[in-house]
Amino acid sequence: MAVPRIQVVACCTAALLLAGCESTPCSSAPPSAATRCLPPELEQAPGEYITSSAPRHSTPTAADEELAAFVSGNTSLGVALYQRAIQEKQNVFFSPYSVTQALSTVYAGARGNTAAQMAQALRFSLSQSRHHPTANALERALAKPPSHPPASGTPPTFHSLNSAWGQQGMTFHDDFLDTLARHYGAGMHLMDFENDAAGARAEINRWVEVNTKDRIQDLVDEESLPDATRLMLINAVYFKGAWSWPFNEQGTRNAAFRALDGTSHQVPTMSGGMGQYMEGDGFEAVTLDYAGGTFRMVLILPEWERFEEVESRLSPAFFDEVRARLENRRLDIRLPRFQIESELPLIPALQALGMEDAFTASADFSAISPTKLMIATVNHKAFVAVNEIGTEAAAATAVGMVPVSLPEPFHVNRPFIFVIEHVATQNVLFLGRFVKP
Repeated sequence: MAVPRIQVVACCTAALLLAGCESTPCSSAPPSAATRCLPPELEQAPGEYITSSAPRHSTPTAADEELAAFVSGNTSLGVALYQRAIQEKQNVFFSPYSVTQALSTVYAGARGNTAAQMAQALRFSLSQSRHHPTANALERALAKPPSHPPASGTPPTFHSLNSAWGQQGMTFHDDFLDTLARHYGAGMHLMDFENDAAGARAEINRWVEVNTKDRIQDLVDEESLPDATRLMLINAVYFKGAWSWPFNEQGTRNAAFRALDGTSHQVPTMSGGMGQYMEGDGFEAVTLDYAGGTFRMVLILPEWERFEEVESRLSPAFFDEVRARLENRRLDIRLPRFQIESELPLIPALQALGMEDAFTASADFSAISPTKLMIATVNHKAFVAVNEIGTEAAAATAVGMVPVSLPEPFHVNRPFIFVIEHVATQNVLFLGRFVKP
């Protein structure tokens, strides 16, 4: 039986350029604490690669309250970006976690008012000294395999990777390289943006494609990576998983879906599944677990005339309430197959949230390099597909366990909001809305 899988990927970049003012001369010598090596995934790549001699912290420590604060901040940032990204009648999908990761590496080099504004806008509540170890601890928790392997199917594939791409001949401070290596597992690819921006774009896009299984292509173009670029910091998130309780492939039928603009569309609608359920003020919610139970999707289905109202109430507290009131229930979940490709312009949203100096000549990224830097572009692309892909031989056994009584229907036939989250930490990896086929 073919098993529905979900495949979601996201990529976020931040490019730091030279400001127009005079800067400290660059040195062609690498930092004294850095070593030169070529990462396995780019063995054929031209140019050099430098990384701190400090190894990545494989067992970072973070207190429970620090992890909770980091996760809450990530959700809060995600909701804030969501509210600024939504347009009437349009689907939205992005990864708050990818945005947080990419801009955390930039934050490592921020100082003064620039750092303060970034912390406020990005909902970073921990000090610099605790933010980066906690980011590392969370990433390690997300990548941890399930303690109990699933009875059928394979656990989801998940990874979050960071990379840095710097101008050849620039000096990068040892402490910055140490932070990238210790807490983000990243070194510095040395590129010649000034004389070969096209070649640099090709290498960066190739790295992104490899690490998102070709789902994110052409992340950076000539506009987002001009020859004035001196540093680009990238995070790539990739997730693919099979449902713990698969839909019945033979049960997929065309059914009506009422879009946000009121029009009705016939869409392929899957049927089956099992999850937890809750009913709130003006909405219902249901969860769909992935094999192993480490990750799950949470679907928020507002009443028809209350979609915008429910959408406006999204917050960390809203999601906490949903989680607290979930109950196990046997359901016949009827969910449209859907796919969303999304690209978000993040700079206007970040400026509206109070992150202003980082994009001007007033930016203080002095902890990255003696060279005067400012942020010029922040790109984000994401892709999600929910459909029937792959096979699962043990699914027939699960079918035999269905109770005799008919399950309660849960028909997702109108606009809905959805998140993909890590169950143990409650960290929101992806956030989106589906309002039109």
